Amino acid sequence: MDQNEIRKPLVFSGENVSGRDVEGSSLVPMLVVGLILIAIGYAAVMIFV
Repeated sequence: MDQNEIRKPLVFSGENVSGRDVEGSSLVPMLVVGLILIAIGYAAVMIFV
């Protein structure tokens, strides 16, 4: 790097720093589906018990 070049500070957004995939889906839909399946399974067990 030459002395004449001006060094620009690196600015990162929160998504880049956290490591989350910007294009990918979040885990919230998977969490919701899992909770729904647990609730259905709980209801099925309570019906047969």
